[in-house]
Amino acid sequence: MRSSWLQPSLSRDFALLSAAILFILCMISAWVTYATYNTHMKRVEEELQKEALRIESTLATEVERANYMLTALGKQIVLGLGNDLTRLAQVLKSFDSKGNIYSIFSWIGPEQHALVSSNRGVLEKPVDISDRDYVKKSLTDPWKMTIGRPIEGRVSNQWVIPVAMGLTDYTGKFAGTLMISLDISVLTEQLSKLVKRDGISFAIVSKTLIPLAQVSEDKDFMTHNFPTQKLVNVNFSTSPKGLIAQGSPFWGTGTYAYYSVSEHYPYIILIGYDSKHIDGSMRNMLWSRLLQMVVMALFFVLFLWIVRARMIAPVMDMTSIVSDVAKGQPHTALPQGGPMEIENLSAQVKRVSEYIQESKRIEDELRNKMFTLKKSKERSDIEKRSLVEFLAYMCQEMFTPLNNIAGFAQVMKEQLYGPIENRKYRQYASDIFTTSNTVLDNVKDLQLYAKAGTDYVELVEKAVDVSSVVNKAIRFVEERLEVEKLSVKVVLHEPMPRLIADEFRLQQVIMNLLLYVLGHTMPQATMRLDARMFTDNKDKQFFALVINSMDTTLPNAKLTELADKVLFNPSYQSPQRSLEALKEQPDLRLELARTLVNLHHGVMDIVNESESNLAVVVLFGTSRIRFVDN
Repeated sequence: MRSSWLQPSLSRDFALLSAAILFILCMISAWVTYATYNTHMKRVEEELQKEALRIESTLATEVERANYMLTALGKQIVLGLGNDLTRLAQVLKSFDSKGNIYSIFSWIGPEQHALVSSNRGVLEKPVDISDRDYVKKSLTDPWKMTIGRPIEGRVSNQWVIPVAMGLTDYTGKFAGTLMISLDISVLTEQLSKLVKRDGISFAIVSKTLIPLAQVSEDKDFMTHNFPTQKLVNVNFSTSPKGLIAQGSPFWGTGTYAYYSVSEHYPYIILIGYDSKHIDGSMRNMLWSRLLQMVVMALFFVLFLWIVRARMIAPVMDMTSIVSDVAKGQPHTALPQGGPMEIENLSAQVKRVSEYIQESKRIEDELRNKMFTLKKSKERSDIEKRSLVEFLAYMCQEMFTPLNNIAGFAQVMKEQLYGPIENRKYRQYASDIFTTSNTVLDNVKDLQLYAKAGTDYVELVEKAVDVSSVVNKAIRFVEERLEVEKLSVKVVLHEPMPRLIADEFRLQQVIMNLLLYVLGHTMPQATMRLDARMFTDNKDKQFFALVINSMDTTLPNAKLTELADKVLFNPSYQSPQRSLEALKEQPDLRLELARTLVNLHHGVMDIVNESESNLAVVVLFGTSRIRFVDN
């Protein structure tokens, strides 16, 4: 019987699948080889980069030590030592003996002539070194370390790295140049101790490719691995580090050649890594991966024989059933006679179908509930805003009658239209005047609080003098302080900055907080108002205003801790009520002050150090602080 390509055939399908498996295996093997090679190359480059950083760190350490010694010697010279060349020579020689890497210490006069050296003392014939680059730089930029190109000393005949620093006296006059020469041979010996990996060699050259130091068993290390032509072709400004040559990771021959340009100094670090010391692990890993691919391919071919007969057909039936379930159609039974696992799967699909139907019902119900909750929230917000607006309106309507009552009471109290004979009536008129003004102030505070709740308060912000605002606020509460037989001690710590704030609203904050703390102060006591600026941490500068019911000061550490908790903590939310320790209903003055402080992007908190000591702390961040100079 002739077979058709449209009709399934196990032998033909198996042959096609086997060919496809071989092709895919080859492609995956090539990809694995490529990925392993790239990973290996990155690891090699990272290791060479670490070695370059270690070498550069050693160079930086020596240069920083040289900078310290130049600064220390320079200060002695400008204080009078530079005029006595003999004594200067003795001092330079004593420094020279303390570290053998510093081969020569030299003093160069203002005329750019070498006058004194640590190995020859005072030179009988000064040496003109005005052509040296580091001498010119130290002349134009004194008191800063300058590193020159490697040179062969005219006095010592040794290859050294010159490090110089120009000096000026207290009048700004150029006094001369102090130079330290780093012995390249000693530096090379120190760098050789850094090599901790087998197969690594390195050299240090200047940016003009002059060899400075080399640590390698191969005397021709530079010539074999870093030909001059290759280095010349590298653009060090755009590519400050990288590989210019690499070994053969598959055969373990050749050398990885890596260069790194120093970020701070005019040197280039060249590192060579023998591939036979590092590529063996990569080859072992690659062969093991390829072997795994072969084993997986053989297993897959065997697996095809089983899957075709026992799983493909039943799975296709299950696919049709699942497709119907995904479309929302009811579950249909699987034909009998299939594998037991497929039948179990069909039963689970049926449960999933039932779960999907139930989920749809729950989702519809949840959507309806969310819609109801959203409407309820919108209605609640509208009611709250209406209530606040109504409160603001009622306060506005109460202003006129309260003003009239206060005015009439004042007329009666001052007896403008004739005397009032009865003393009780005069006392009542005075009490009515005082009470009406108190109620009027409370209505004003209530109206401001209501406006703040509806975003109607507009701040006229400017740089405000804190001391002036504090004095005005205290004058407003003087009468209340006299009645309560209390006093306020004001301590303004210098330097006192200006605050970017609405002056009137800031005055209201201080006045309301004074009245609030006054209500928690013992009779005939002294309150304390502290204002200070904290600048210890440049990233967390803040201004603190503290009103204390006793003549005590909150420690700076406690204020700093409080600022970290409430001012510099983005997740902190200011509480809407006073502390539970007060065991009372919220005070309108306190809530109004808190609202105004929040409008100024500040925070307010209450500190209870004891039952008889209450402190209110107001904190403003850096954005609200301006000094007079700014």
